[in-house]
Amino acid sequence: MPLVVKDGKVLETGVLIGSEAWRDFLEGSSSFRYETASHGGYTATKQNDYWYASRKYQGKLYRKYIGTTSELNVDRLDVAAIALVEMIEQSTVKERTAVKPASLAASSENQELKKAVEYLTQEIIELKAKIEAIDERLGESAA
Repeated sequence: MPLVVKDGKVLETGVLIGSEAWRDFLEGSSSFRYETASHGGYTATKQNDYWYASRKYQGKLYRKYIGTTSELNVDRLDVAAIALVEMIEQSTVKERTAVKPASLAASSENQELKKAVEYLTQEIIELKAKIEAIDERLGESAA
């Protein structure tokens, strides 16, 4: 389990972001968990000297480049958290709007089908009445 970075420091060790110990921590780590109060958290992982933020939401993985080891500071970590939240929100809005027209089309199609069934039901009632009237006339003329 990666160490947690929150409130400007590595919680388990007390190492402050931006200090020499922070640089040593980053050099010796391949990942850590970054937590913010207002934007949630993410896992920061290092690939070579490049750090990436990743967060999974509703089964989908979102990733954002943070910076190199020498660039990692509170501002960059927070910007990545905000960017991930925005990516999730944009993706969610796209999914909702993509689903909405299809559901509206189905709803509209259902309304059209209901109207057609009502119309045909009325036509059947009227045709039955006409057939009964014809049968009565034929019965009278045969008698």
